[in-house]
Amino acid sequence: MTGTVASREHILIAIIAAAGDAGLGKVQLQKSAFLVGEEFDGKLPANYYQFEPYFYGPFAHEVYADAERLCDGPWVEMAVSDDGRPVYRLSSDAGAWRSPLSSDLESGVQGAVEWVSRMSSFDELVRAIYYLYPEQRANSIFDYSETRAEEESLERSFRDLAAGRTRAADELIGSLHD
Repeated sequence: MTGTVASREHILIAIIAAAGDAGLGKVQLQKSAFLVGEEFDGKLPANYYQFEPYFYGPFAHEVYADAERLCDGPWVEMAVSDDGRPVYRLSSDAGAWRSPLSSDLESGVQGAVEWVSRMSSFDELVRAIYYLYPEQRANSIFDYSETRAEEESLERSFRDLAAGRTRAADELIGSLHD
């Protein structure tokens, strides 16, 4: 996309699309939108979501409101995952949807969604966000442990390494000595 900035709804659809058929649960959607906002601050629409520290980290009510509204249109639907969780995903009619995002924003969205999707649990996702963005712990009711967050980060890195989708092994080993 050249010359214009995508709307926040376009960005939200792109986030949902990046998850593929698996879709994103509400918390995954919220945290993905937050990460995109952090990564591309200044390159997003002026009305992009304003996240505030909440009970379980960064939260913007408008993310859910927009997602629900998008479910009323042709692009997004609420579905049920294989494990019975409600998830947002592109609808079967969304085949005609083409992302208006710039290639760098599209790549950033994909990276954020992949990272969020690799978290093995809600707790791991919240701990990882708190570890990376400690200011988001301000109003938390979540029992955060930095030691557990570091352990999970290392476990995640080894899972990613085993799956062949991670940084160089020497970088990972170097992080063990930090």
